[in-house]
Amino acid sequence: MTADLPDERPQRRREYRGPFSTLGAAVLIVFSVGLLLWYFQFRPPAESAGGGDAFGIVPLPTGLAPEGERPAAREGRLAPDFILPTLDGGTIRLSDFRGRWVLLNFWASWCGPCRKETPELQLRAEREAAFGLAVIGVNLQETDEAARRFAAEFAVSYPIALDRDGSVAQGYGVAALPVTFVIDPDGRIAAIERGQVTAERLDAWGKEFWAR
Repeated sequence: MTADLPDERPQRRREYRGPFSTLGAAVLIVFSVGLLLWYFQFRPPAESAGGGDAFGIVPLPTGLAPEGERPAAREGRLAPDFILPTLDGGTIRLSDFRGRWVLLNFWASWCGPCRKETPELQLRAEREAAFGLAVIGVNLQETDEAARRFAAEFAVSYPIALDRDGSVAQGYGVAALPVTFVIDPDGRIAAIERGQVTAERLDAWGKEFWAR
């Protein structure tokens, strides 16, 4: 008949069970917090994992842009600054080329006109560096191996930046490939060629800009 008696201690499952129960919970909490702190302090930088927030369009360093002027991918405007990983395992930042003329070329290995213009860009990189010209190729959203095969095929020696997520191309308004921007030593866009850049166009730019 005792089974029918009411429970005199209905809260017994919540009762205090001694110091070891509380200590165990405290140790677990401390361990969890410590683990989180270790992770955020010692985890690898985002860029080392293949591209993170450090890559893409970035603000111009202080002093390189007049106050209140915003970069834009248009002639006469400051070129948007960017940081990207390179095919050789390094990084490249456009603003580091201040003081030089830059040919900034967006391309992909599957693009026929890109393949046709690359030998001419390589020729300028070799022949006109004496005039302060730098050529930078930006591969758009391909694997490193595809970019590497292309560079080897055309013996490209100028730096190849890897726009893996397309954010830099988007910032430059690239809707079709190839596109080439001429950027002056002050970081302003002097000319834009949408489509294959020919030897004649490059010769004309040389006479008008870096080799005049």
